[in-house]
Amino acid sequence: MSTHDWIYARTNSKGVAIFRKETGQTLSHCIDYLKANDVKYDVVESAQMLRVYSKANRMYVYYWTTGRWSPQRHSSKKHYHSNGIEDFVEKYLNKYADEHIREDTEEYEDSETFG
Repeated sequence: MSTHDWIYARTNSKGVAIFRKETGQTLSHCIDYLKANDVKYDVVESAQMLRVYSKANRMYVYYWTTGRWSPQRHSSKKHYHSNGIEDFVEKYLNKYADEHIREDTEEYEDSETFG
């Protein structure tokens, strides 16, 4: 993996400089990596975005051109940065998957009790 330099992109409406980091990765590179690692995904080519699913079936949004990613929640507006698809999958995608699986199992058991 190569080093990535932050470059100035624009200044937002509040006068804050916005920087971005290009990954240099292509969609086909990302798809090949996800397939090789049996990671479920969907492509949204118009947005240069992937919907990537953790082993707990939680969806994350990943932008392959910049390495930006976010957990997909209705209230989630915060994005994080990775150095590429490998970095995202290895460090972040399944970091809390076991905890999410446990939470989902507990919620399911509780709903059966009250159901």
